[in-house]
Amino acid sequence: MRSGYSSLNVLKDYQFDVVKIDMRFLSNLDTSEKAKTLVECIVQMADRINMLTLTEGVETAAQADFLHSIGCTRLQGYLFGRPVPKDEFYNRIENGGLIVAGKV
Repeated sequence: MRSGYSSLNVLKDYQFDVVKIDMRFLSNLDTSEKAKTLVECIVQMADRINMLTLTEGVETAAQADFLHSIGCTRLQGYLFGRPVPKDEFYNRIENGGLIVAGKV
């Protein structure tokens, strides 16, 4: 078993504003009830401890619809746009081409 930096222990010991859900949870979301249940529980847990959730790696409208339906309102991934140079990113924001979440 491998342990990374994203241990649930840190949620009780430190103050965070956002829980980021790794894109690997989405890899088999359409075929795995277990994956859906885990993501839904993470979103519910974060909500109960007054944290926002952000899911990375959203690639399909079905994934986005599911995440919105369970209360995850911050999404990022190829569905919304590919990585771009910093100047182009700022231009898209200024021209209204990107919706950017406000500060927490």
